[in-house]
Amino acid sequence: MSSESASPVATTQVELTTLALGNLTGVFILVGATSSLFGPLLVTFSHHFHVSLAAAGEVLSIYFVGALIGVLPGWWGLKHTTGRRVLSTSLVIVAAGTLASGLVHSWNLYLASIFLLGLGFGSLDMSLNVLLSRTAAEGRAHRLSFVNAGYGLGAVICPLVVVVVHPQNFPGIFITIAVIALLLTSFNGGVHAPPLKAEVLQSQITAAKAQRWPILLSFIGAYVFYVALETSASGWMSSQLQRGGFSTSTGSLVTAAFWVGMTIGRSVGGPLHRIFSERKLILGGLSLAIVADLVGTSNHAALVSYPLLGLILASVFPMGLMWYSRLVPFDSDGITIILFAMMAGGVIGPGGVSLLVSHFGVHVIPLAFAGLAVVDLAIFASIIRFSPIELP
Repeated sequence: MSSESASPVATTQVELTTLALGNLTGVFILVGATSSLFGPLLVTFSHHFHVSLAAAGEVLSIYFVGALIGVLPGWWGLKHTTGRRVLSTSLVIVAAGTLASGLVHSWNLYLASIFLLGLGFGSLDMSLNVLLSRTAAEGRAHRLSFVNAGYGLGAVICPLVVVVVHPQNFPGIFITIAVIALLLTSFNGGVHAPPLKAEVLQSQITAAKAQRWPILLSFIGAYVFYVALETSASGWMSSQLQRGGFSTSTGSLVTAAFWVGMTIGRSVGGPLHRIFSERKLILGGLSLAIVADLVGTSNHAALVSYPLLGLILASVFPMGLMWYSRLVPFDSDGITIILFAMMAGGVIGPGGVSLLVSHFGVHVIPLAFAGLAVVDLAIFASIIRFSPIELP
C-alpha cells in the first residue's frame, strides 16, 4: 500500500461506482421534480382541501422550512455514519412524506406530510452535494455538473406530468414518487462514503480561522444571491410574460425552457471545465446573465433570453463548489454551511422581487434579475483575492 493511499485524505474520499453515480442523478431528478410540483397544483389544493388560495400557498413555506431543518440531521448523519445510510434514510423519509401526502384528506395532516417530505429532501440536497465534493479531484467537475443537471431535468418533467395526468389526480403522483424513492434506495450499494468524523484534515481547516472564515463568508454571500437570482427568475418570468400579453401556456413553456437550458448547461459542465477554469465559468456566466436579463426588458426578446439565462447560469452552482474546494480543501463543514445558508436566497430573491413589483409594476422584473446578477458577480469577483489554504 502506498503512503498516499494510507493518508487521511484517501480514507475519507468518497468513491462511487457508475451505477451509484447514475442513481444519485436519479435522486436529483426526483428532488427537482418534487420541488417544482407545488406551484402548478396550488389551485387544485385549494379546491381539494376546501381552503383559500392564500392558505394553499402555505405548502411552499412548510416545504421550505422542512428542507431547511432537514439539513441538520443529514449533516449529523454524514458526521457519524456512512453516506450510504444517510441517503437511504433520507429517501425512506421522502417516501413516507409523499405516501402520506397522497393518502390524507385533512389539510393539517397534509401540511404535516409535506413538512416530513421537506425534511427528507433537505437532507438529500445537502448530502448529495457534500458527497460529490468529497470525490476524487479528477472528474469532480463532471460529477457535480452532471448530477446537478438532474435537478433541472426533474423540474421540467414534473409540471408536464401534471398536465398529462390532470391536476385532480395529484394523489397518484405523490404515491408514485414514494414508490420511486423506495426503489432508489436499493441502488446505493456503490456509494463508499466513510463518516466525516474520520476526516483528520477538517480539524486543521477549522483551526485556520483567520484564512478560512473570510473565504467561507464570501462564498455564503455569493450563493445566497445566486439562489435568489435562480429562484426569482424561475418564479417570476412567467408572470412578466403573462402581463406582457402572452398566454399562461407561453409563460409556462418559457419557464420550462429555462430549466431545459439549465439541464443542458450542467450536462456539459465537465467538458467546459477542461477548457475554462471554474472561476472563468462563474464570472463569465454571471456577466452574460446580466446581458440576458437586460434583454428581457423586451417581452418578445425575453422569449429567447430567459431560456438562454438558464443555460448561462447552469455552471455557477457546481463550479462554485469546485472553487471553494480548491481554496479550502477537505472542508466538508464549510460546504454544508454554504448549502444551509444559501436557502435564505430562496426567500430574499422572490420576496424582494414581489416587493418591487408591488411598487413599480411587472416592468421592474428583468431589472431586478439584473441587479441580483450584478451583486452576485461582484461578490464572486471579490473572491479572486484569496489564495488556497495550504495544509501540512
